[in-house]
Amino acid sequence: MPPSPARTRRSAADRREQLVGIGLQLLPTTPVQELTIDEVARRAGISRSLLFHYFPSKREYYQAVTRAAADLLRAHLTPPADLPAEQRPAWMLERYVGWVETYRESHLAFVRGAAGGDPWVAEVYEETREALVDLGIGALGGLQDPLRRQLVRSWFAFTEDLVHQWVREPAVSREELLALLTDLLEQLLRC
Repeated sequence: MPPSPARTRRSAADRREQLVGIGLQLLPTTPVQELTIDEVARRAGISRSLLFHYFPSKREYYQAVTRAAADLLRAHLTPPADLPAEQRPAWMLERYVGWVETYRESHLAFVRGAAGGDPWVAEVYEETREALVDLGIGALGGLQDPLRRQLVRSWFAFTEDLVHQWVREPAVSREELLALLTDLLEQLLRC
């Protein structure tokens, strides 16, 4: 009988990364608050109790997955350095719409969780929104005055809601949606 393969132990950091990765894999079809610890543990090939060794509570696990998803969203929307400045806002908007199309239920749960007063979701959401506003302002040439920052933040909130509605029930084509949102931002920034 051949010897069984040697089992390698994962480091704590590696195991945490694996568990968060499983949560991220499940996000396209399952909002973070609906992830089951049993399913995550099963996919990792570990016991439920071992998962709680790496994440002391379900909330801490959900928060780690939420933060990782938020980091992925920011990276997804960060324009490449070689993209001409005038193309960056449209590039970012196109990518945002695609993100919501792919992760609609999870993204909606993230936004609603923040609005619903769940403190850990609200904290991650606010950090993410401010980072996205910063990205947008950078793409628009670094508008620094407080009014323009508020306008970009408000436009983003409107965009978030409209894109969620559009993904559920497209009233216009994707190109028309993108043109509408781009035109609205340009009009707001003329104030």
